[in-house]
Amino acid sequence: MKKKLIVVLLSLFIVFSVFSGGDKETSTEDSGGFIAAPTVSYAMGITTEFPQQLELADYEKQTGEKLEFTGNPLFAEREKSKDLPSVDQRLPEEPLVVLPYDVIGKYGGKLKGMCISYESGTSEVMAWRHANLVRFSDDMSTIVPNVAKEWKWNSDFTEITFTLRKGHKWSDGAPFGADDIVFYVNDILLNKEIHKVIPSPWGAAVPSVEKINDVTVKLKFENAFTGLLYYLGGSGSYFDAFAPKHFLEQYHITYNPNADKEAKANGYDNWVQQFGTYWNKWKDAIVAGPEGVRVPTLESHILQEVPTTQRRIYIANPYYFKVDTAGNQLPYVDYHYERFLEKQLWPLEIMNGNIDQKAQNMPLDIYTVLKENEKKGQYELQLPSGQVGPTMIFNQTSDDPVLGKIFSDVRFRYAMSLAINRNEINESLFLGLGTPEQALPLNVPYVTDKDRKFMTEYNPDKANELLDEMGLKMGPDGYRLSPDGKPFTVLWEYTLQYVWTTDFPALVSEYWKNVGVKVLLKEVTTQLTRDKQKSNTLDITSEWMAPFEPSMISTPHLFLPPYSGHWPIMGLPWMDWKTSNGASGVKPPAWVLDLWDIAAEWTTLVPGSSRYLELGRKIIKINQENLPVIGTLGNIPLITVVSDRLGNAPEWTINSTFFGYSYPYRADQWFIK
Repeated sequence: MKKKLIVVLLSLFIVFSVFSGGDKETSTEDSGGFIAAPTVSYAMGITTEFPQQLELADYEKQTGEKLEFTGNPLFAEREKSKDLPSVDQRLPEEPLVVLPYDVIGKYGGKLKGMCISYESGTSEVMAWRHANLVRFSDDMSTIVPNVAKEWKWNSDFTEITFTLRKGHKWSDGAPFGADDIVFYVNDILLNKEIHKVIPSPWGAAVPSVEKINDVTVKLKFENAFTGLLYYLGGSGSYFDAFAPKHFLEQYHITYNPNADKEAKANGYDNWVQQFGTYWNKWKDAIVAGPEGVRVPTLESHILQEVPTTQRRIYIANPYYFKVDTAGNQLPYVDYHYERFLEKQLWPLEIMNGNIDQKAQNMPLDIYTVLKENEKKGQYELQLPSGQVGPTMIFNQTSDDPVLGKIFSDVRFRYAMSLAINRNEINESLFLGLGTPEQALPLNVPYVTDKDRKFMTEYNPDKANELLDEMGLKMGPDGYRLSPDGKPFTVLWEYTLQYVWTTDFPALVSEYWKNVGVKVLLKEVTTQLTRDKQKSNTLDITSEWMAPFEPSMISTPHLFLPPYSGHWPIMGLPWMDWKTSNGASGVKPPAWVLDLWDIAAEWTTLVPGSSRYLELGRKIIKINQENLPVIGTLGNIPLITVVSDRLGNAPEWTINSTFFGYSYPYRADQWFIK
């Protein structure tokens, strides 16, 4: 049947080529021998409800033929020895059929990437293998099926029913289904020992779950949750809405009464701590240790061996749920290689052709040297837009009462913003490609150009005036004193993941010193930065990126205290007060309470509605007036390196963690030429 299908499609292809003049990219050699199947470039009459993909039944109906499946030769020996079932038994009964961008790819090879270290810049490599319920298409606006075959909302967005794929399996061959979503909601999200408070953004909607059958599950919410799919497809793509019950229940007290005893025998404090070794909201944490090799996944690649401090190696998942239009099980690439390297080594590695795709944490100041060596290194540089420059967030809830009072005074934050020479930063560190402006949500209809220019002029005289007005007198050494007469010093512990280059904090600290604010700089690891955020012991942080509209819709707390989706960046005592209903922590100021009230309604609104736009403008206005996040530049392109040897890699339009980096660009259909 497969040969017959290829003949039929080849005829269509020949007819198309006669009228189009053909294309060298469709040669047998480039496409691995499967030229006669639909792609995005040559759809051959195939139409799709969702961009670039369709369900198997629809595809077979349009072609009039049953699609036969081919597996990766990588697994041939395992199949022969009966260690692994045949590909048609490994795939779901309803695999997702995807149209590759240009050609049918070929199996093999290694996709080479690099990061700074564990928990530092690893999101991009994670995105190569993502597999959540839904995802964004590469138009950055359309939500498309992925692990979930389909979904249906009720009329007021308080219930959503997901239909999964029959016969879908975890990477260890165990069945995946509704039970894994029920387990995630009931036994992880709502478990009081794992989560004292339902984690965001689920907590705003308060979920419950109902299993309809093995492949159908209904999520119910106390409040409308219009942003759920935007979350799961974008910034929440890193946080699966399911978990392998068959594997994790052995560590869960509900299913194993001895779980706590066994955990303590294994050196853990309790069962929750041991459970956290095998399940973590942040998926990358699971594969950061030796136990990650054992944890089943639905992703395109699975951890092959115990990771080291230098690298992690992933191998193709033999149970992955997608096929191309010729019936080849994806992914095409056999291995993902992730190396941990200091940033100063990145340009050399790229120029030597040792990296296939890289964008996350790429500083613009290396663009010139990379561009000069583009041909030699056999790569292409892309500059997708939509980034913002580094930001500064002062800790208004500092445990130091003097610093906390100074940082909480809006005059101080205004002064620090006015003291920054954004034009100089733009020219000296960002090749003049950015735009001086505050850090506000991107791609949203309720932000104006005037908003973005608020307090961005370079005006050290006004900054000095505001600091004098606060009572921060200048000492004999040229630096200001606290109101108590003691030296006033800001300790800026920064990580390169978020300040891009050491030159940035060095330059900004000089601007601040010019208005009498003494700054001590210290480079630290991303992990230490996050640990200190969680313990509320940072004076200032930069770990923040302006969200795009899909993330604002689903997770507005990204732009209101605590300004993060993972842990509080600023305002931990405020969050303690909120989650304890005032029993502990510190009551926040009125502007914070106003933002929280707005967010509670915001997540129930339909995007684009008049109320949605009204509240969007209020969120911007409150943040603008209080300036908790001090921005520097906007419209900064992000250097994206794409190796010439990488096939089916598209032109990036937006490259951001809020869309899951390469998640919309379908790394599972990339191949090594």
